[in-house]
Amino acid sequence: MKLSTIVDRCGSLSYSGRSDPEITNISSDSRNMKEGGLFIAIEGYKDNGLLYIEDAISRGARAIILEDRFKNQIKSYDEVPFCFTSHARKCALNVSRVFYGNPSRGFTLIGITGTNGKTTITYLIEAILREAGKNPGIMGTISHRFNNITRKAKNTTPDPIDIQSLFYEMKEGGVSHVIMEVSSHALAMDRIEPRDFDFAVFTNLSQDHLDFHSTMEEYFKAKARLFLGLNENASAVINRDDSYGQKLLSLIKGNVFTYGIIKKSDYMGRIDSLSIQGTKYTINGTEYSTPLVGEHNVYNILAAHSLAKALEIDDETIGRAISGVRSIPGRFERVTFGKGYHVFVDYAHTPDALDHLLDAANVLKKGRIITVFGCGGDRDRGKRPKMGSIVERKSDIAIVTSDNPRTEDPAAIIEDIKEGLEGKNYMIIPDRKEAIYMAVELAQKKDIVLIAGKGHEDCQILKEETIHFDDREVVLQAIEELGK
Repeated sequence: MKLSTIVDRCGSLSYSGRSDPEITNISSDSRNMKEGGLFIAIEGYKDNGLLYIEDAISRGARAIILEDRFKNQIKSYDEVPFCFTSHARKCALNVSRVFYGNPSRGFTLIGITGTNGKTTITYLIEAILREAGKNPGIMGTISHRFNNITRKAKNTTPDPIDIQSLFYEMKEGGVSHVIMEVSSHALAMDRIEPRDFDFAVFTNLSQDHLDFHSTMEEYFKAKARLFLGLNENASAVINRDDSYGQKLLSLIKGNVFTYGIIKKSDYMGRIDSLSIQGTKYTINGTEYSTPLVGEHNVYNILAAHSLAKALEIDDETIGRAISGVRSIPGRFERVTFGKGYHVFVDYAHTPDALDHLLDAANVLKKGRIITVFGCGGDRDRGKRPKMGSIVERKSDIAIVTSDNPRTEDPAAIIEDIKEGLEGKNYMIIPDRKEAIYMAVELAQKKDIVLIAGKGHEDCQILKEETIHFDDREVVLQAIEELGK
């Protein structure tokens, strides 16, 4: 595609240069630049793409986009035209949509947002669509999947160029529906265009990411952007039992479907029974069952069911699909081989997620609950004592350890957690492997062992080093070595 075509179709770029190169690839990372590329220099939180213009040109960039305010800070390059914009992040989204031909028009795009439940809901909707004979693609926290291709995800919602590139692949591959986890970061940083979505699902909102958003109000505003920007033909699915869901309902118009267990909704759920083997529940008078456990999963199922009904899929197909989903990676995922006790690994890393996880475990327990947990470094410090308090109050034994400390001192993170601890039913074991081994050592018949915080992750981030670490592998190793 000619540079002039991109400039004309974006409408927010000024063009300085005599040449009009053919653009064959675009990137905001100079290391990924190839011959014939268009480099978008974005100012990040830790770095500025302005510093890498020369590197991008040396790797094959044939045009550059940067913000107007940096005009006087760059030197000119022969035969390399510069384009200027007022907002580089938003421009990266617009340029990539143009370059890849607005690929989301080629399928039904479904966005899932909220603090908790996004990943589980994407798996459930994926199963329903497959059961209905569709060909879904998934862009989520764990992986990007379509047509038997699976790629490990680096973050919940990739950068806009990667998103549009993947959309293009999915469209060309005949994908009928794309189910996408939409993070608050992605919304605040213009990685997605709300009007591209045909459906949007809101799960809930509780404290998380306040290191980025500063306040819950700002966090909510970021999430709300997805719904406030939907096109007039799109539909929203909202959890009416959540206070922020109710707030969102007061702000949006158009096609809205609600779900809940407490407040009257379009799709009313009722929990009929909860056990360690699974859950029986009712939606609008029809009884269903699932191998998934816990009240929080009934909410996740309600969200998926409501979305499926908005897609005009019949109840029988929905129920059959959901009953076939036996587990979600790292989401209350059962680890086997325990002798008479139960071990689950879960991604819960917020106060609300831990609260729901432990509530579910307490409903199911016949013995004790032993919980291993920590808090991530370089993230919202305010939630650490809250998480400590929740785990201590709702566990028989709480084992405080490291999560992903990143650049922080693990001991300092644990000190923050200890501010929320009051009783005597906890122990501190900074080494996560040792903590998991201790939990297995302590486990007795009928106990529930919860390993919380990392879920599906297979690595641990320690300062500048990333090591392989999978809670599920460590638990199985501990069970084998300890003969438990």
